[in-house]
Amino acid sequence: MKGVILSAGLGSRFGSYTREEHKLLLRVNDRPIIDYTLQSFQMAGIVEVVLVVGFMADRIRDWVGHGSRYGLNVQYAFNPDYEFGNALSLRQAQAFTNDEDFILSMGDHMISSQLIASVMESHPNYHSSVLGVDFNPSLRYAQDVTRVMVEAEEQISSIGKHIEEWNGTDSGVFRLSSGIFEIVDQWVGLDKSERYELGDVFAHMISQGGTLKSCDISDCYWYDVDTLEDLQHLQTRFDHSGE
Repeated sequence: MKGVILSAGLGSRFGSYTREEHKLLLRVNDRPIIDYTLQSFQMAGIVEVVLVVGFMADRIRDWVGHGSRYGLNVQYAFNPDYEFGNALSLRQAQAFTNDEDFILSMGDHMISSQLIASVMESHPNYHSSVLGVDFNPSLRYAQDVTRVMVEAEEQISSIGKHIEEWNGTDSGVFRLSSGIFEIVDQWVGLDKSERYELGDVFAHMISQGGTLKSCDISDCYWYDVDTLEDLQHLQTRFDHSGE
């Protein structure tokens, strides 16, 4: 199975820090955020990875290269419309996936290899969309990330940042089939907001009768690095753990 990592965004919530450096190259324990994500893909057994780049694309390419030092084969897709939402970044990965199932991760989510493996192996006979869901998020995540409502048979009935009834949060790691690209195209054609986010794409898919299954990753490590405060929190964790 191949991996797709979305790495195109501006990282505007970091303010002046990301005017000088790409968000994913900011360091935790003297290593860039992107290194942890790439290492987790390799440890989960996924060695074919595409990074979808946009903002400061050359900085990401220069740092990661062809991926050999991570034990990976890394390719690149460029999203010229990176300011208009991550759904447009996913679109750019279509040629790389060769109509096969793939693992999608947000580049600014530090994730464990256990989380990737859990999503990859979940619902093995199910050829559609699966999302890693945390049913025990910290209070911090309750306000900041995409919420989901999971019903019977691990089926997600609603997804969005502002839904009122919810019982889990979106970890940013999916297993997707090639059919997702048609759904993205449909949503981009329908939505006139000029901001195309994946959460809205999946909400549209569900509203049209599509299925999004959940995989319980509550015991797996993940951390959404959205702000300087998040970065400082992570550094404190490493300092205290001695890692």
